[in-house]
Amino acid sequence: MSFLQPWMLVALPLALIPIIIHLINQRRFQSTQWAAMMFLLSANRMNRGYAKIRQWLILALRALVIAALVFAIGRPIASGLLGGSVAGSITGRGPANTIVLLDRSPSMQASSDGTSRTKLETGVAEIAETLQTIGTQRLVLIESNAVTPREVASPADLLELPEAGPSDASADIPAMMLAALDHINANQLGQTEIWICSDLRSHDWRGDDGRWSSLQDAFAEFGRRVRFRLLAFAKPAIAGSTVTDNRSVRMDDAHLEKSDDDAESEVLISLKITADEEDAEVAAQSVPVTLDLDQSRSVVDVGMRGGVGQISGHRVPLSREQTQGYGSVAIPADFNAADNRYYFTFDTPPPQRTVVVSDNEEIGRVLKLAAEITPDENLQSVAEVVSPRDLAGISWEDVSLVLWQAALPSGPDSGGPDSSGPDSGGDAAAMLQSFVDRGGRVIFFPPESSGELAASAELFGMQWQQWEDVEGEHAVSSWRGDADLLAATMAGSGLPVGTLRVNRSVGIEGEATALAKLADGSPLLSRVPTPQGGVYFCSTTPLAKDSSLAADGVVLYVMIQRALAAGALSLGNTSQVDAGAVPASEAERWQRLAGRDSALSSENAFVAGVFRDRDSGRLIAINRSADEDAISTLGDEQVEALFGDLPFVRVDRTAGRSNSLVEEVWRAFLILMLVAMIGEACLCLPRLRPADDSAVREGVSA
Repeated sequence: MSFLQPWMLVALPLALIPIIIHLINQRRFQSTQWAAMMFLLSANRMNRGYAKIRQWLILALRALVIAALVFAIGRPIASGLLGGSVAGSITGRGPANTIVLLDRSPSMQASSDGTSRTKLETGVAEIAETLQTIGTQRLVLIESNAVTPREVASPADLLELPEAGPSDASADIPAMMLAALDHINANQLGQTEIWICSDLRSHDWRGDDGRWSSLQDAFAEFGRRVRFRLLAFAKPAIAGSTVTDNRSVRMDDAHLEKSDDDAESEVLISLKITADEEDAEVAAQSVPVTLDLDQSRSVVDVGMRGGVGQISGHRVPLSREQTQGYGSVAIPADFNAADNRYYFTFDTPPPQRTVVVSDNEEIGRVLKLAAEITPDENLQSVAEVVSPRDLAGISWEDVSLVLWQAALPSGPDSGGPDSSGPDSGGDAAAMLQSFVDRGGRVIFFPPESSGELAASAELFGMQWQQWEDVEGEHAVSSWRGDADLLAATMAGSGLPVGTLRVNRSVGIEGEATALAKLADGSPLLSRVPTPQGGVYFCSTTPLAKDSSLAADGVVLYVMIQRALAAGALSLGNTSQVDAGAVPASEAERWQRLAGRDSALSSENAFVAGVFRDRDSGRLIAINRSADEDAISTLGDEQVEALFGDLPFVRVDRTAGRSNSLVEEVWRAFLILMLVAMIGEACLCLPRLRPADDSAVREGVSA
């Protein structure tokens, strides 16, 4: 138990006053032996024990009255979340510094019934109320969009800040922790409490990120000067249930198609709906999808089967002159409004061009074939195979995808063997960097010879190691089937990644996200995080002696086509971008065409909607990332492992609950005081004499 006014506890010795008065009164009178009184005392000796007990009870109740009054004035609070703050218990004030790490990701917008307060609103309100109650000298907010410390005047301001409202961008909890650490060090803060409000989604916390070990070591140096308070919303929206009754909609494709004579134009739309329900009857219901396209609206019923519903190639007619536009698809309201709408743009599809960089004729032929065969007959796809020495002649303006199977080029300042000259590795590295910054996609395959591996430099923070033999007929142990190049199809069926045979693979060093892993834990396919484009590293080649990527060509074909389609989007006049992937400064100049009008222009990059770049006229659709539709959360043991031995307290909450984090219990002490006073008064009442004793005395007197 903690106290908001602990200095009042110094008055607790006042509870001894009734006892002191009793002892003083006992010494005020001298005992004198008197025969008549001795006879009366002898007659009442059997009741002496009860009288002593009654006197001690009266003293105890009087002392309890004073103690309860002191406790009530001290304003006691009952909360394990605030326990252990020594400084606060002595001074009666809250922590000197409070840093709030606020997860604003779409999953935090879920509520218990779709109408009550969301997780985010509940968390902000409870933190604000708690800090107002216990007090804090300095309050700093670090929210998941900007990840920049912002000083807040008072806890009540948290309720009004737009930067504490909903967002469509995923959170990066380790980055927010690093920002808090840097703020503590830069300002040399003393006693500090770090409040974390999150729903523990795995993709937001990134439990396998190497930054967590560094964070543990850095915060451990502060000892108990820095304490962590986790306000977790990991429980289901319905208390005691695993059913969340939530559906999400996501566009898979929207492109313009014209007839041969250009007399008609149509938009072909493909989308997917996924449901979280475990109830098969609920998951099998059809869902009405509202399609808004250029101020026209239509409704399409999508049947659900096994919690998944989809439509593919749904045609929406347009005027013949229209070549560009935007729209959205929406499903009925449920427990989370953030995943009920998805925005899209469409344009005349640009030609898809792939450059295969390899000196191996067989590998070049396989990769060229996989890139040129398009799944849509209306799309044009061209691929060419070039040697690493002929890159200077490539026109990069219309390239969507680069498949690189050669030694990694060295950067211009690396001092490597090929870092100078007209066709140097430095020029190649610079061209690849510029290509990725523009939004292109690159998939790297390892070179065959050990000499080329040894000559490979570090590129995009990654570097090839050596060839190693892989044991087992089917060596792929796990892969990500929820997003990226190896995601399952719209029908929900997964790619046959597990049936791939991998005979040899090359180790790779660097920070990347493994999309597929071999049995020994080494990555088969990895993605390097970049602001715009996509960079992937595949640790084997399509050669028969290395793997069955060419023989079992489904996986290779799908991953190349997906990378090609994503890279082609950067060439057109429209684009689809994940919220938070574009720098906020760049998005500020965009004009909002659709979406939440109340959002600040400084947060255009983080809010779902459709925007027009005022400089280029380009249409940009911003949506939540695919990771946001995954519902996996960290387990209790995983959370404890991330914090290790750091001073850490966790409180689990549920969206919509109105209970405060701190509860003042002084009323209970006042009630206790009143009960004690009543009990003391009852004990002080004179004893009622029996009626027969009164009658006897009356007869004697007569």
